[in-house]
Amino acid sequence: MIETYPNTTVLVHAAAERIVSVLEQALQAKETATLVLTGGKTPEPAYRLLGAPPLSGRIDWNRVQFFWGDERCVPPEDPESNFGMAWNAFIDRLGVPSNHIHRMIGELADVNEAASLYESAIRDVLPGREIPSFDLVLLGMGEDGHTASLFPGTKWDEARLVVANHAPATGARRISMTPRILNQAQAILFLVAGASKSRALAEVLGNPASQLPATRIRPVHGSLTWMLDDSAAGLMGDPKSEI
Repeated sequence: MIETYPNTTVLVHAAAERIVSVLEQALQAKETATLVLTGGKTPEPAYRLLGAPPLSGRIDWNRVQFFWGDERCVPPEDPESNFGMAWNAFIDRLGVPSNHIHRMIGELADVNEAASLYESAIRDVLPGREIPSFDLVLLGMGEDGHTASLFPGTKWDEARLVVANHAPATGARRISMTPRILNQAQAILFLVAGASKSRALAEVLGNPASQLPATRIRPVHGSLTWMLDDSAAGLMGDPKSEI
């Protein structure tokens, strides 16, 4: 499903409401829900909305397990840390038990070990299946069509759930979930804003044969929703739903 919004502000509010709604539904069916967070400028204001009334009071956040789809190889207090951004934006204000917060250890010297440790952490929280399934995965997309830390021109082990990778433009090391586990999610929500993303977005959504990493996100059983502002959707032919 593709949804377009007139501007980023409207998009952000809709995204925060959608996140709460999906988690509400998951918590009606079971004791604990799982949420995979993303980094970037677009989700940060949505996170701030989640951490304040009225949305902060809509669900029992103590029943949510928090994960990250990718991370930069920096300490958690670094301004570039995806964990740090989400922690400062909203998690710190929710009183979530520490054992429900599962961050990637970006500061670990051996990035491959960090990826393996995170894969083990996921399996510890979600045992019993060959490929664990999250209730909700949030993703963004870069101007080059990357998502999580899966970049054009890079290769990763398709058999793994979490891998070490790098950003070709800078060479910076990253840790990322792979399509193998992301595509098992019950719901995936892409948040994309800004005209700079429009060309890559038009290719990802308009060309099934595209080699851009974001094209690899195709849920096996769950739902996939693209929430876009008008600027990002500017080069698309006919968006499916305009809000």
